[in-house]
Amino acid sequence: MTSSPPPNAVLMEAFVVPTSLLLVLILQPPPDSVRRTRPDTLETIVVRTTRAGVATSTSQSTLDRAAIQSRPAGQDVPLSLGGLTSVTTTSDAGGYSGYSALRIRGIDQTRLTISLDGIPLNDPEDQVLYFSNVPDLLSSIQSVRVQRGVGASGFGTASFGGSLNFESISVAATPRFGQAQLSAGSFGTQRVGVSGATGLSGRWAGYGRVTVQSTNGYRDHSGNRSRSGFTSAAWFGARDAVKFIGFAGRSKTQLAYYAASEEALAVNPRANPMLPEERDDFHQELAGVQYSHALGRQSLLTVTGYRNSAAGNYDVAVGDELWNFNLEHVWYGVLSAMTFRSDRFSVSGGAHISDYRREHSLFIRPNLTSRVYDNTGFKQDQSGFLKTSWISGDFAMAADVELRRTAFQYQPTAGSPIGRPDVSWVFFNPKVGLTWHAGPGLVAVGSLGRTSREPTRSDLFAGADDLDQSLAAEILPLTKVSPETVTDLEIGVHWHHPNTSLGINGFAMRFRNEIAPIGALAITGTPLRRNVARSSRVGIEVDGSWHAAPAIDLAANVALMRARIAEYRDEASGAVYRDVPPLLSPGIVANVTAQWRPGPRTELSMSLRHIGPSHLANDGNAALRLPAATIVSGAGSFGWSRFRIRGEAINLLAARAFGSGYTDGATRFLFPLAGRMFLATLEIGL
Repeated sequence: MTSSPPPNAVLMEAFVVPTSLLLVLILQPPPDSVRRTRPDTLETIVVRTTRAGVATSTSQSTLDRAAIQSRPAGQDVPLSLGGLTSVTTTSDAGGYSGYSALRIRGIDQTRLTISLDGIPLNDPEDQVLYFSNVPDLLSSIQSVRVQRGVGASGFGTASFGGSLNFESISVAATPRFGQAQLSAGSFGTQRVGVSGATGLSGRWAGYGRVTVQSTNGYRDHSGNRSRSGFTSAAWFGARDAVKFIGFAGRSKTQLAYYAASEEALAVNPRANPMLPEERDDFHQELAGVQYSHALGRQSLLTVTGYRNSAAGNYDVAVGDELWNFNLEHVWYGVLSAMTFRSDRFSVSGGAHISDYRREHSLFIRPNLTSRVYDNTGFKQDQSGFLKTSWISGDFAMAADVELRRTAFQYQPTAGSPIGRPDVSWVFFNPKVGLTWHAGPGLVAVGSLGRTSREPTRSDLFAGADDLDQSLAAEILPLTKVSPETVTDLEIGVHWHHPNTSLGINGFAMRFRNEIAPIGALAITGTPLRRNVARSSRVGIEVDGSWHAAPAIDLAANVALMRARIAEYRDEASGAVYRDVPPLLSPGIVANVTAQWRPGPRTELSMSLRHIGPSHLANDGNAALRLPAATIVSGAGSFGWSRFRIRGEAINLLAARAFGSGYTDGATRFLFPLAGRMFLATLEIGL
């Protein structure tokens, strides 16, 4: 369920006033009996400061803890966010987990900023988080905000098409509990999870979770075996707080990142063209420490240090050989934020520096001792932002600027004659906004922002994992792929009544040098990306909810979009295409949800999701489109004593649907979604 704040909250949240309200509680320490009920204010200050921005409240959706817990247990994060406005998702395995991804307004995951408690999670080289490395992450999340469009400045890679901001479990506000979860479902899906929290004990509070899960996958030999853990602990003083968060995950997956042709799917709907021995094994870890200190009655300082690491390998069949690609990265960073507020004015600023390196190597099985190559990518990032807002009567105005520098350097295999190619970029990203509290329950919001971002390593290397002398003439210098820029105009209104809410948001995104998937297919089945001079995405998004009766809630959202590439030249054929739709950007995405609570611990829900057709190539060929799909799902839960049982049924009508795909210009290759899927979870209070 998407939460819909009242209009006064919309006004305040757009201009960092939540930070101000929290500061009042922090900087005027109440008696211990009161302070013990509100120690989470310092704990959440960084998240709420970076989430707040310039007039963006009508172009975002938030899942709170209750909504997260209503999702299928253990499901991959992108799939759990599938019912939100303008969000489309896919899973290569076609089921609950595997390699899954999401798009916002048709914009792929490499151009979405992802953070946890303000800590950036986008891998600096690939600029994406592989959620398969952090299974069951949502079980340890307090809330997730999905921002559409440029949005507010934060830490790490600049938000381009949108952002996913995760807030970890609020340890001080979470009562003491212990719980075990047992899940079983379709396609051999199994899960065991144990979690618990200490509650606030004196000045200390803690939380922990461990999960083991597995599935055979819907598609042939697309199974996944994974385990993960999450822990957090905090100490709270009258004016200080220290919080540690950490997670670790490991996933062993049978690969399915190649789509199957329509002909193969007609014979076997679960066809997977990859070999059973094509597998991967990856792990990832994060550790972060956040310190917050109240400098005075109106100021707060926070500093966070983090370490992010990951390593693993995956196999690709090349002819009669099985190539084993290895990746290993380590990433350190420090970020800091300061906030000041008065009655009608607030200002916050932040800075971030990070250093990253990733090793790339290749072996050919069965020889795992002799490397074919061994190269290293280095990435450094420094950024700072400043946000300010002021309120005058029914109006609030804001400005937000970000300055960011990032640099990439490549170290080739020892003995290579190409030296150490490098490239750096500097970006200035401004945003302005205006909010008008037009009347009781009615708020109008507008914002204009521009942001730029650099190419990924894959963009720079045309999909190659190793840059050697044979590719140097084609790829070097590393300035052949330009950064991309978007100017985003968002205008919306939000109306709220005690039982009803309605939000309407219009957007116009104009791109320059968009790094678009217009090239040939890479070895992983995804199109290579090149700059296109001009492109655009224009649309309208509508969200509504209705508390129809004490036990009945209805919610719906719909997004209508027209996306176009003005002109580009296909390198393979030489053909020039004009005014064509970009791939995997449907013109309509709609969701409807109904919830009924017939008893105090009983809940039933139904949802309908419709995704319109989208193109598999950028040539406008209507014959090469991903078909439209309408999926109906249901869920229910019942609790008694220390027990609760939940059940989910996904795609109840067994609709024939596909999450994604691609084409070679003549044939459609599609990633099928499973027919009916069932999952049951038993929760036991400990």
